[in-house]
Amino acid sequence: MRNALLSRALLFTLVAFIAIMSAAVWTPPAHAEMFVSSNRVNAGIVGADEFEAGYVVIPRIPIFWESDVPWRLTVGSLDPDLGISSDSRYVKPLEDLRWRLSDGQSWVPMRQEAEEIDWSSEPGSGVVYIDMVILLDWLRDAPGEYQADLVFTIESL
Repeated sequence: MRNALLSRALLFTLVAFIAIMSAAVWTPPAHAEMFVSSNRVNAGIVGADEFEAGYVVIPRIPIFWESDVPWRLTVGSLDPDLGISSDSRYVKPLEDLRWRLSDGQSWVPMRQEAEEIDWSSEPGSGVVYIDMVILLDWLRDAPGEYQADLVFTIESL
C-alpha cells in the first residue's frame, strides 16, 4: 500500500513537473496588430477581343497590409467555382481565375485553400500588387455572370 501511495505521489509530481515545463516552453504568442484590405474588382463585360485572346487580365490590384510582427499574406476563395451559366448547364471552374505578384512571372490557379502571396520578416505597412487573369474559351464558356469571393489573410510568421 505504501509503495502504491509513493508511486502515485511520484507520478503526480512528475506530471506536475512536465506541465510546468511545458508551460515554460510553449508560451502563447505575443499579441500582434495586423490588418489587410483590398477593394472590389470587376472585370467588366468580356467581349470578342478577350475571347480571341483567350483571357482577360486585371492588372495591379492593390492589397494593403499592416503588421507589427513578421507576416505572411495569403489568398483563397470562399467559392468552389466561379458560378453557373445563365442557362444553368455550365459551371466555370475556379482554376480559370489565376493570380500572380505584379512583378512575377508564373500564374497560380485560384483555390479555396489559402495560398501564400508574399511574406516579410520585417513589420510595417505597405501594399502588395497582384495581377489576375480569367481564362476564356469560345467553345466551353457559356454566357453568364461569374464571380468569386476571395479572402485575403495576413498572419504572423
